[in-house]
Amino acid sequence: MIYIFQTKRAHILIAFFSTVFTVLLSMMIFQNLSASSHVEETPLSITPTPSQLESGIVPNDHLGSEQNSLLTKNQRYIEPLVDPESTNILILGSDPSGFNFDTLMVMSIDKKSKSVKLISFPRDIYIDYSPEVISALKKTKPAYLKEKGIYRINAAATIGNAIKYKKDIGRFNKPYIDFIADLIQEVFAIRASDYAYVKVGGFRKIVDSFGGVDVYVPVLMNYKDPAQDFSVYIEPGNQHLNGREAEGYVRFRQGYDENGVFHNYGDLFRKENQNRFMQAFITQHVTLNNLGKLSTVADIINNNVVTSVKGWDRIVDYGALAEEALNNDYAISDVQLQATEKTIKGSSYVMIKTKK
Repeated sequence: MIYIFQTKRAHILIAFFSTVFTVLLSMMIFQNLSASSHVEETPLSITPTPSQLESGIVPNDHLGSEQNSLLTKNQRYIEPLVDPESTNILILGSDPSGFNFDTLMVMSIDKKSKSVKLISFPRDIYIDYSPEVISALKKTKPAYLKEKGIYRINAAATIGNAIKYKKDIGRFNKPYIDFIADLIQEVFAIRASDYAYVKVGGFRKIVDSFGGVDVYVPVLMNYKDPAQDFSVYIEPGNQHLNGREAEGYVRFRQGYDENGVFHNYGDLFRKENQNRFMQAFITQHVTLNNLGKLSTVADIINNNVVTSVKGWDRIVDYGALAEEALNNDYAISDVQLQATEKTIKGSSYVMIKTKK
């Protein structure tokens, strides 16, 4: 990304999207892999539906029931999550030791309702893949099908890369990105206008550069894991968190309560905290008054974020959208999926509620 622009819109674009992208995507270092993390070149590709590379901001497509299922066995979420005319940015983050995307989120900007939605997809969502996907994977990486958690949504990047999904013809020109984007479009009826993901962490520095974050802590967060070089201790209630504490906040999913009793709160609990943190961060720090702080985080963003938002026309379009969102005080909310947790063959999954 380029960080030196002379127009007001470009500066607002940097303030609004780059900061959000960086903080969101840096969460990728706070997850654990649950399936195979191999990334190798393979010759087979699922027969794709050719698509042209879009220019400008592409709104969410109208997806009807007549759409043929390609990636799943007609798995469709029970209700619409975004307006068909919204602009949706796919936010991805992978563990540095592997390839699975354990941070998977959509930021949806709706001009009609003047709102920004943060839709976080739990990494353990069960994906009911179609016979075509399973057959392609059997021919290229049959061992993957024996891995625990291969049907989790966070393993989709591994699958897309293994089968070379839409190689050279996908709109993002990256098999693993195109596979995830098409999967979300098919299951959740959300078409990604663009994507962004982080390669390494910069979370603590970003939070500290903005002076920390005020956020609600639902339970005592008390846990240590020397193997992951991770420890957290945060009292419940409204707290001001610095970068190190914020890292613990968004990583926390299990630990000890005030009586020393161990609890496993799970992935859905962690996603709620991550959404709560992002809403607090955006509300408190993504403002026109903080434009001057962008020089502090520019190098971190430049070294960590990869995005499909390129070219001056796209930047101007997003700058205009960001300017409107800031000037009109777009409401920011997080969307909770209708889902339950279930164990299948020894692996824990999140089962989304689907249409009959």
